[in-house]
Amino acid sequence: MLFWIVEGKTNGDIGRILEISPRTVEKHCESIFRKLGIENRYAAIVFALTSNWALKPE
Repeated sequence: MLFWIVEGKTNGDIGRILEISPRTVEKHCESIFRKLGIENRYAAIVFALTSNWALKPE
């Protein structure tokens, strides 16, 4: 999911890609952010790019 956040995708965009609701994407993002100790999408992008976690999913 971090890959798509880095790509600038919205929750709706990611939901369409994964065939889940935007609300489910939002909850997954909140969980990821909490586990990584970050607060928002911008911080997630910085984290992903500086730690090489922004890899394209297979």
